[in-house]
Amino acid sequence: MLKILISIATVASLLSACSGIPTYRLDVQQGNAIEDSKVAQVREGMTPDQVEFLLGSPQVRGAFVREDRWDYVYYFKPGRGQTETRRVSVFFENGRVARIEDTRAAAEAGD
Repeated sequence: MLKILISIATVASLLSACSGIPTYRLDVQQGNAIEDSKVAQVREGMTPDQVEFLLGSPQVRGAFVREDRWDYVYYFKPGRGQTETRRVSVFFENGRVARIEDTRAAAEAGD
């Protein structure tokens, strides 16, 4: 009986010692990787093909959303650190880019 109690105490102390060891946490990245240099090249008057060449296929495009708006969504949560989210919306009128909304540009203007 004493051997069992000593074994339990030893295992418990070893496990409590392991709690101070940092654990590895995975980075989670979802959506389109949005590059500032590519977004800066998108101009009013561009065709959808030109926008797709620069930014790739939009994250959200289809029958259930507006055909005249493409959304590029990016989400990055590092194992440790601050979560980064970004959305770039490209609006089309008559088959050409009418305007661009970028959440990063809006956040930097607010700083």
